[in-house]
Amino acid sequence: MIEIYLFVNPIGPICYQSELTLLDALSDQRKKIQLHILPIMNLHTVGISMDYLSMDRSDLGLRNQQTSQIYEASLDYKAAQLQGRKIARDFLLKLQCQVGVNKEPYSFELVKQIFAETNGDLDMFLEDRESDLIKQNFASDQSVAREMGITMSPSAVVYNFGCERDYGVLLEGMEALRNIPHLCRTDQENYRLFYQKKDIRDADVPRIDSLNRRLVLL
Repeated sequence: MIEIYLFVNPIGPICYQSELTLLDALSDQRKKIQLHILPIMNLHTVGISMDYLSMDRSDLGLRNQQTSQIYEASLDYKAAQLQGRKIARDFLLKLQCQVGVNKEPYSFELVKQIFAETNGDLDMFLEDRESDLIKQNFASDQSVAREMGITMSPSAVVYNFGCERDYGVLLEGMEALRNIPHLCRTDQENYRLFYQKKDIRDADVPRIDSLNRRLVLL
């Protein structure tokens, strides 16, 4: 089995393209793959968004505005996740495309419009969006990112349990993520590739239990 943790800016255009590329690459895989997409918000993700929108990074008003939008979009995505991965990924890609790529201003009206296009339950989404659980789930994602040493988006941590190795591989940036299909291999070439990449030892790396979101050590 292969487990991938992908950390993204929920309104980032670069992350949007990375997700499309990764999903297309994984569609050809015959192995069992679990893909977890987690929103991340830090100084780097905010700064990159400001650069893309030609904002002055020294403008605290604009920085606070962008920080707020990434945070709100992250909560939107976490609420969508409660209705299943398919709906959540569809929503995330649509949101990133509209706000990140098309540069449409983020607003909750836009969020409701996009979610309505996913065939999800809008009333349930609106109710979940206001719950404390959503904020707790987002905080949990940020804890996972810190534990895994994630500092930028997009980034990914890949565990290939078929390689009989007890650590994951950290990939940072869009170009590095192109190596993920190679890391899904289990032959001798993949063995060399794993050892050439920056690794995270099992003693330091938690993973998310897919059933109850607890952090457990590999």
